[in-house]
Amino acid sequence: MLVVLRRIHLKACQLQYTTGRFVLSNRIKISVSDFTTLPGARYKSDGDGSAEEFFDSYIKQYLNDKELILIDFDNTWGYASSFLSELALEISQQCKQDGLDVREKIEIKSDDEPGLTERFWGYIDESADINS
Repeated sequence: MLVVLRRIHLKACQLQYTTGRFVLSNRIKISVSDFTTLPGARYKSDGDGSAEEFFDSYIKQYLNDKELILIDFDNTWGYASSFLSELALEISQQCKQDGLDVREKIEIKSDDEPGLTERFWGYIDESADINS
């Protein structure tokens, strides 16, 4: 059972029922569809809907907050591999620079395309190898 207590901008304070008790958890939910329904480009210079712009405008500012970031990939027309791989690289590089563990900081939601979650984490793993 999940009850939303309040919602401020992109931050949500949630009360979750876990193992016989309610736990207050903070999470920042960021929906790609709030940015664009046609994600595709890698860089800003490639045009609208780029991963670079999405990262800079929606994600980067929250990486050092204590809350978990939930990226919701639903309600778009699909994803080009260039968008996913660049977003993963941007997140991975920033987390490494800030001393954060990507898998503890980022959660992925994709009900529309369940395989996308695995694809995204694959790009995260590849970018971790590149950043090493």
